[in-house]
Amino acid sequence: MTATDTNLYARIKAYEQQEYARLNGYLQALDPAGWTEQSYCSDWAVYQVVSHIGSGSQIGGLRVKAWTSNGAPVTREVMQGIWGHFDALGPQEMLPAYLEAAQGYLAVESETPDAAGDQEVDGFAGKRPLSAYQLSRTWELACHSWDVYVSRDRGARLDPAAVALLAEHMHFINLPLDKERAAQLGKATFKLTGSGLEYSLDPTAERPRAAQGGSADAPLAIEGPDEEVVRFLSGRGYVPGAVSELKVTRGEQGDLAKLRRAFR
Repeated sequence: MTATDTNLYARIKAYEQQEYARLNGYLQALDPAGWTEQSYCSDWAVYQVVSHIGSGSQIGGLRVKAWTSNGAPVTREVMQGIWGHFDALGPQEMLPAYLEAAQGYLAVESETPDAAGDQEVDGFAGKRPLSAYQLSRTWELACHSWDVYVSRDRGARLDPAAVALLAEHMHFINLPLDKERAAQLGKATFKLTGSGLEYSLDPTAERPRAAQGGSADAPLAIEGPDEEVVRFLSGRGYVPGAVSELKVTRGEQGDLAKLRRAFR
């Protein structure tokens, strides 16, 4: 994070408050058939996506406690227990478990001062500011909530507050690229037309990440709305029946299609 990001953790918490409220309301109004419908995730029905959000919320809250309040370490065994609990729940059992986890997570967040976002913590990606790890929670919540919404609304979009946070900090996000498909691709550069931000991507890297700034020598250059670029880089670049606003400004249209297929 840079000195210009002083309010980042406050922004993350504000986004989470509104997204959880939106998702909670959506799920509380969802009819029984909606829980077993196919989500955007090919392997998961809607209730299984909610299971993932719920378990991630519970684990996320424990991590923040461990980092900021001398809470118990979040071991692999602890996480496996939480995953096992949510995995065992059926569609009609998922809502109360999810709501409890979401409420618990938001309670931890509300008790954590904004200044904690600058605290360096040690997690799965090494030592980083806490707010950098919480960006991963923003990514998870924004994308998986969208996975639920889009099952019934092909015009669903990521929340603008999440888009702004992620567009500014995509270099902190682990991208879901298939190694075999990505191995055949060249470098690409992305321009986000709303914010003017640019990122470059080497799909063949050991751990592919969007790097800040464009690349003049990348054979493929793409531009488009911030929201669609963020979704594309999150592996959500194709929605049946929707018209893509991404444009190839250097390279071939087929290269964009190949890159899209490389995202899992």
